[in-house]
Amino acid sequence: MKLVRFLLTLSTAALLAGCMSAKPPASTTSPWTPPSRAQKPDAVWEQLRAQTNDFSKPMTLAELADTALQNNPASRKAWNDARAAVAQVAQAKGYFMPTLVANAGASREKTTAEPDTYDSGSTRYGPGLQVNYLILNFGGGRKAAVEAALQTVYAANFTFNRSIQDILLAAETAYYGVISANAGVLAAEATVKDARTALEATQIRKSAGTGTELDVLQAQAAYDQSLYGLANAQGLAMIARGNLAQAIGVPADTELQVAEPTVDVTGPLGAQDMQKLIDGAMNRRPDIAALRATLAAKKATVTAVGSTLWPSLYFNGNVNRDYFKNISGNEMQDSDWSYGGGLSLQWTLFDGLQTLSAKRAAQAQADSMQDQLKQAELAASADVWARYHNYETALQKYKFSTAFLNSASSSYDMALDSYKAGLKSILDLLNAENQLAQARSQQIASRQETFTALANLAYSTGLLEKGGSEQVFENFSTPTKKDDQP
Repeated sequence: MKLVRFLLTLSTAALLAGCMSAKPPASTTSPWTPPSRAQKPDAVWEQLRAQTNDFSKPMTLAELADTALQNNPASRKAWNDARAAVAQVAQAKGYFMPTLVANAGASREKTTAEPDTYDSGSTRYGPGLQVNYLILNFGGGRKAAVEAALQTVYAANFTFNRSIQDILLAAETAYYGVISANAGVLAAEATVKDARTALEATQIRKSAGTGTELDVLQAQAAYDQSLYGLANAQGLAMIARGNLAQAIGVPADTELQVAEPTVDVTGPLGAQDMQKLIDGAMNRRPDIAALRATLAAKKATVTAVGSTLWPSLYFNGNVNRDYFKNISGNEMQDSDWSYGGGLSLQWTLFDGLQTLSAKRAAQAQADSMQDQLKQAELAASADVWARYHNYETALQKYKFSTAFLNSASSSYDMALDSYKAGLKSILDLLNAENQLAQARSQQIASRQETFTALANLAYSTGLLEKGGSEQVFENFSTPTKKDDQP
């Protein structure tokens, strides 16, 4: 009967295991058909849909930045990483505390003597406590372990700060992308209007007998091309809105409206002491600080790993309560207490070179980290240099694009009037129209480039804050003075 039950249990377990198995795709050409249990409901997406942000009115850059910091999962991930690192510090500090272990045991002994069959036996049981305390490690391992954990926390906290700047930069870049895309739609609509005006002028001249069918066809082609440009600009505006939604941590189909920037393109930053600007970036940038903390943690780990090469002094103690029961002649015995304590010196003289090899590996990792830090600092200095000159270049491009737009607009107006008066050909008018459309596009692009270049400069120097371009410009508005200046 027991055998039958065992076989039934074994068969049932095998059947359940077969039901829970997963099969591979049937062939290399057919898609896999997932079972119903292959994917559970996505609670994460449901939470995203359940967000109750108010987007009923146009949002400023500062409001978008606040929303991004609240919704974007990148900062929350970095925050949780920092919390985990804090727990590791508490774990490392536990090395300074004694270890207290509770135990309990029971034993049974029985002796049978032949041929008289004299039986004797006893039962022993009871609880106990054991304490172990590392009083001193001559290699400084405990202190180094705590220092490594602390530096890991610092690195995680700096990484969290950088993640905030990452989110702000992404939100600001996406915001100016939407502003630029909306301006692109308006510019495309203006180009359509200009092309329609030119087309109507050719039709009027043809009706008056002073124009040709070729003029009308050429103007019609330019008008059709402007409609193509408008459709493209409208598509880019929708894509830019989706990018902004992603940057602030909401679904892409969320209805978003943005307010125009409160300031226009700022002026030049003024002469900067590039050495101080770069050195200041090294002191402010959280990503560089995180690498420095990581290097410090690696160096502390070298000491912690190598500490086992040195002797350690321990305090050991125990207390036990034992109960005895002698079953020979039903005789009972009382319980008793036992105590013990002392010091022990432990020194691993040879462990197959495991500790020494681990120390060498930790030292190599610390050296590698130092080279990584050096590489990152050089890259950061080049980044500051490039971002600064990118902004100065963007300002010049914006200045010239604005002048180009003004001259192209005047040229188009004059070409249109001259064509209507019969003084210019249709090609002259279409060239002026095309030049005006190009000037509008360049002016919009250079405006966006200037805003984003300033944000990137602030990011590279560690100064990016929620204030947007206005706040960024204030950080650079006063030229950095040399040490010998008052």
